[in-house]
Amino acid sequence: MGLGERIGRGNTADIYVLGSDRVVKVFRDPQLLDLERRISTVIEELAVGAPAFYGTVEVDGITGLAYERIQGPSMLEMLIGKPEKAAEYGRELAQLHAKLHSVKATGRLQSIKSRLAYMISGIRHAGFEPLREAIVSRLSELPEDDHLCHGDFHPGNVMLSQRGPVVIDWMTAVCGPAQADAARTIMILRHAVLPSELPEVVIRTFAQLRTVLLQAYEDAYLKLTGCGREELAKWELPLMAARLGESVPEEEQRTLLAIIQRQLS
Repeated sequence: MGLGERIGRGNTADIYVLGSDRVVKVFRDPQLLDLERRISTVIEELAVGAPAFYGTVEVDGITGLAYERIQGPSMLEMLIGKPEKAAEYGRELAQLHAKLHSVKATGRLQSIKSRLAYMISGIRHAGFEPLREAIVSRLSELPEDDHLCHGDFHPGNVMLSQRGPVVIDWMTAVCGPAQADAARTIMILRHAVLPSELPEVVIRTFAQLRTVLLQAYEDAYLKLTGCGREELAKWELPLMAARLGESVPEEEQRTLLAIIQRQLS
């Protein structure tokens, strides 16, 4: 059984079909394969309803990680096709996120504070250096915790299958305060710039619905968890700083850097 068609391409890996019910994730950097293998093993053991993980496979001379293939569209795809359901999907996103945060991952995953500190230390973005020390100081004052955090939770990583919503792409999973993970989702929904290679209609439609989606998600999450907006706001600065170290469009980098500078002025 050889590799089938490529059905996904991200910043670090490609996704290929393997048979009728599996996919293989092939990384460009072998070190990332080892990292995700360790994380996926933990997620499998925590039994949170993620795609089943089948371990390392070698197919056609290529080494990758095999997962259950989840059939169905992503929540993002559904939103683009049915923008009038943005509020409904925002509430569903919050319910799913709150459920994940009820899982404890004590000692199983890297802490979110450690991950953010590492990412912030590596940022070489123009204009960031004068801000680094103040951001690291803010991060050090934030609390630790042991909740399971996805690390990149947004509609594109939720598949709407026949068995219900399934969260995919757990490579960024960490443990820590649930508020930090929710604050990152809010940051993405508010500021993320979609890749320019996407069809114009997709970019335009998402721009029109994102405010409704964000408000529904935030309101529902706060109501479900009893968390306050001020608790989420404490994480904004280090999360935006760490985001500068990701492969995001220049437009988004400029927006985040301007907000960071404004908050620290």
